[in-house]
Amino acid sequence: MIKKTNLFLIAVFLSVFTGCGGGGGGSSSLSSDTTSTNIVKDTIGSVAFSTPSNFSSVLNTVYQPPSSLTTVSSFTARNRYLVGDSFAANSSTNFLSIGSTALSTDSTYGTVSGYAATASKLGSSATMQNYLASMVVAVPSADGNFRFDSHLNPNDAIDYVSGSLVLKFSNNFGLTSSVGNGFITFTYDAVTHLIQAKNRYIYSLSSSVSTNPPVTIWTGNDTLDSGFTAANYYLKLSNGSYTLVPSSVNATAFYLFNSPLDFSIPTDFNPAGKAYVTNSPAPFVKKVNGVSSIETSSSSSSIYTSLNSSYKQQVLYPGSNASTKIAADAMLASIVVTASSNNFNLRYDASLYTAYRDATLTYTLGSDSITDGVPGQHLVPFVYYTNEKDTNGVYHPMMVIVHYGNQASPNGLIDVNHPPGSGGAGGYAAQNVTRYSNIDYYVTAIPLKDYGTVTSVFSNTLSSSLLSDTGVTPSASNVTVYNYASTADNGLLMDGSVIFPIMNNTLIPSQTQAELSANGCHVGQGGGGPHCHADGYKSGSKSGIGIYGDTDYVGKTHPPLIGFGYDGIALYGQYRGSNDQSLLGYSTTLDQFGAHSHDGLGYHYHAHTLSWAASGSIPTFNLRVLLKGAWSGNINSIPYFYQHSTFSNNKYLGGN
Repeated sequence: MIKKTNLFLIAVFLSVFTGCGGGGGGSSSLSSDTTSTNIVKDTIGSVAFSTPSNFSSVLNTVYQPPSSLTTVSSFTARNRYLVGDSFAANSSTNFLSIGSTALSTDSTYGTVSGYAATASKLGSSATMQNYLASMVVAVPSADGNFRFDSHLNPNDAIDYVSGSLVLKFSNNFGLTSSVGNGFITFTYDAVTHLIQAKNRYIYSLSSSVSTNPPVTIWTGNDTLDSGFTAANYYLKLSNGSYTLVPSSVNATAFYLFNSPLDFSIPTDFNPAGKAYVTNSPAPFVKKVNGVSSIETSSSSSSIYTSLNSSYKQQVLYPGSNASTKIAADAMLASIVVTASSNNFNLRYDASLYTAYRDATLTYTLGSDSITDGVPGQHLVPFVYYTNEKDTNGVYHPMMVIVHYGNQASPNGLIDVNHPPGSGGAGGYAAQNVTRYSNIDYYVTAIPLKDYGTVTSVFSNTLSSSLLSDTGVTPSASNVTVYNYASTADNGLLMDGSVIFPIMNNTLIPSQTQAELSANGCHVGQGGGGPHCHADGYKSGSKSGIGIYGDTDYVGKTHPPLIGFGYDGIALYGQYRGSNDQSLLGYSTTLDQFGAHSHDGLGYHYHAHTLSWAASGSIPTFNLRVLLKGAWSGNINSIPYFYQHSTFSNNKYLGGN
C-alpha cells in the first residue's frame, strides 16, 4: 500500500512478546448477505480467476456431515458439542441452538440482550448456519463447572431471561448497555443424561479513557450471583424453548455429540505443544468515533465528506451498491485510458481490480464475535479508485480500501493456547492476555501502477524493519525475506483483516509461540482486530476457518484471489498438493518471495507451505505462509508508502 492510515490516530503498539501491532450500521440478522462471490469473475491471459465465497454465503449453503454424529459422555474444555434430545441423532432430534436474530441492539453498543436459546433440527436441508448455531463451546468456569458459549456468536453464553427461568444466550464478552447480563454454569450426568445448573455469574463493565492513543478501555468483570435461585435446577426442553425446572422428574435427557466440523488449532500453530494458559483476558478497547460515523447514509459519512468531488460518487453508499459500482467502474476505465496515454502500465488487467472490489464489498460480519461490532455490519464499507499526479505530473493511481480489520466468522481467540500478553512488570505469568477483538479502522491504498519488482530483498528501502528493531543494522549480508519486513501489517485479505509477517519481533515464526487461532490470526498487545501471521486454510469443506477453503477450488482453473500485499501485488490461495496439478501455474516455481508469473496472469503471490527446521524444543513443522515478510514489489517509487497520513496531507487518498 502507499500507506496505512488511521483516521482515529491510533498508534501502532509493538508487543515485546509477539511483535504485533494493535490494530456501521447493520441489521442484527446473521444471514444479511446471501451474495455468493465464489464465481468466475473474469479472465486474464488464459486464467479464469475467482474470489472466495464470503462467510455469509457459506452460512447459507446446505451442509451434511460426512458421517453420523458420534456421542460422548462428558464435556472437555473448549470442545464444540451438539446437545440433542435423542440418543441417536436424526432428522427429528432437537438441538440446543442460538437464535438467528439479536433480541435487542442499540447504536452505541451493538448487541445488548443477546439471542434466544431455541431448538433446531438438522435434517437434509440444514445449512452451515444451522450447524454452527447449534454448536456450544464448553468453557471451564471459576467454580469448576462449565459455561456454554455459542460457537457462532462467541460473545454470548447461556443465561436466563430476567424474571423467568427461560434460557437465552447473553452478551458476556462485549460492549453492552445491559446491567443484568450474566451466564450460568452447568454439570452433566453421563448416567441420567441430565444437565444441571449450578451457579450464575453477573457480567459488568468498567471503563477508563486513554489519551495516547485516544481509546476507551473496557474491563469485564464476572461476579458470583448470590441471588441466583435456580441452583441445582435441571434443563428442560418444551415447545422449542429451554427452561430450568426444580425437579429431575420434569427434566429432559440430553445427549452430547461431537462437532462434525474440526475447529481445533493445528499442530503447526503449536509445534512445541505449549499448554493452555489461564491468564485473565486483557481489557478490550473502543476506539474514538466509531462505525456509525463512517457509515452514516449517503453524503453524511466521514469518508464522503473527506473526498474531493472527483471521487464522492464512488462512496455514496457503503457495501455493494449498483450506483457506486457504476461510478467506480467509470473511474477505473478512465485510469486505464490515462495509463495508455501516459505510457505506463497497470500491474494487472482492470478486471482483477473490479473483481476484488466487487467481492470485498460483500463481506459482512456473520458472527457476534467483535466486542463493539454488530452482526450484519459491513467489514469493508468502501472501495474507490483515485488518479492523482505528483509534483512532476506523474500519475499514481490507487485502489483505496476502507476496512475494519476483522474477519467475518468466529475468531476462535478463546482456543489460543498462549496469546500475546499485555506487557508490563511481572512477566507473562502476571499479565492479561488478548482474547477479545474490537473494531479497528484502516484506510489502505493499493497501488494500481506497475512499479516493477526487486530481485534482491535489500533493494527496497525501509526506515525500520523487524531486523532493525532488534538493534541490528540491516545490510546486504544479513537481511532475509523474513526479517527485512514491516514491523506491523504488510497486506490485507479479502474480508478486510490484515496480514502480518511470518516472524515476530524476536525474529522467530509466530507459529512457534502457540499464539495463533485456527485462522492463523490473533490480537496483539494494543487490541484491535485479529491480524494474521499464517494461512488458516484447512483441508475439508469451508466452515469459517481461514479466508478460503476447498469449495473455492471447485470448477476453477487457478486458486482463488484472497488479498493484496501493500506493494500492489495480488495474493492467491495455495496449491494444495498433487490434487491441484491440473491448475494453471502449478508447475511454475515460487520465488524467494513466494510469488511467480504464468499464463498472462501477471506476477503474483501465493499462500504456500514449507518445512521449517527444528530448533531447541520446537520440532520440524510446516510454515503456513500468507506473505513471508519482505515485499517483492519495488516500493521506492510509490508515494507515501507505509506512512501514517490523512486525507488532508496525502492527496493519493483523494482528499479535499
